[in-house]
Amino acid sequence: MNIEFLKECIRVEVIGRDHEFSWRKAITRTRRHRRKYFMFWWRVACYLYAQGGMKRRIARRIEAKLHRLYDIEIPLTVQIGAGLDLAHMSGIIITGYCKIGERLHIKQGVTIGLRSKPEDAQIIIGDDVNIGCNSSVLGGKITVGNNVTIGAHSLVIKDVPPNSIYMNQIVPCIRPKDQAL
Repeated sequence: MNIEFLKECIRVEVIGRDHEFSWRKAITRTRRHRRKYFMFWWRVACYLYAQGGMKRRIARRIEAKLHRLYDIEIPLTVQIGAGLDLAHMSGIIITGYCKIGERLHIKQGVTIGLRSKPEDAQIIIGDDVNIGCNSSVLGGKITVGNNVTIGAHSLVIKDVPPNSIYMNQIVPCIRPKDQAL
């Protein structure tokens, strides 16, 4: 991660797409908004972690504090494009073995994780993806295409093609009261 990518992410996620970047604007916007505070410090921690050396120690401390405050686990090693949007700040877990495109929108309770050994795992999520609440993307090698919407309470265990809507079908089971289970 370089400083220009850090500035672009902070501009899009904290300041706003229509505004120019400035450190003063970014810090001012984080004072009143929990989500913007998280995004700012998580991006700074990712940048510091990528620099290596003693900066990794500072990055790990920032990561630990954010985890205590928000109950969100996003490793500093995961690659996420600019425009990450966390709608509700609770219960989000993302594995370090994934690559995520730009403008990912995640609701609460989402898990992006592994079902196999980490050696052969790589989850790839494209641009402009929306993931509904309490959904899970689990697997080893899974690709979620660009412009995909994953419905609430969905379990994704295979590839999702671009420009599609993915949701689990729930078939209701209605039985008369006099029928035995």
